[in-house]
Amino acid sequence: MNIIDFFRREQRRLHEWMRASVSDLSVEEWHYQGPGRVNTIAFLIWHCVRTEDNILRFILQGRQPLWNEEEWHARLGLPPRVQGTGMSTEEARQFRIADPALFLQYADRVWQEFEDYLAAVEDGGAELSARIVKVKPLGEMPAIQAIGQICLTHCFTHLGEIAHIRGELGKQGMPI
Repeated sequence: MNIIDFFRREQRRLHEWMRASVSDLSVEEWHYQGPGRVNTIAFLIWHCVRTEDNILRFILQGRQPLWNEEEWHARLGLPPRVQGTGMSTEEARQFRIADPALFLQYADRVWQEFEDYLAAVEDGGAELSARIVKVKPLGEMPAIQAIGQICLTHCFTHLGEIAHIRGELGKQGMPI
């Protein structure tokens, strides 16, 4: 197994678990605000999907994110440019997704496109390892690191937060 095969497997698992983590939630549960400075599930999943969209489209391919190209921001009544990085806790906790089912249509588009992108990588990741990309606010890094660090590790960390919030809601945390 090479790194791209590993990324493909883990990204598919991440997407399945993200979807499962919100599939049984009401709109109110998507926006549940636990004690302290915890973000909502709505914010966390939006942030992860937007981040993957930005990395896949803008950083790796130099294209407009699906968020903008397909006007998901307008369809969902959400900001056209931000994706959560750098938002204050207060801003993040005020964030609302009025139509989670519609949002998940956007998520499915992003997730499928990213899975298709990785499936098309034929050189085991050599080109992605050699290509340097700039990811704000982190700086320059190999493209393969952007995928592994931001789209996998970072988003799995947020999935853990979602699992914790699910536990506060009296639901099974992780989907296994």
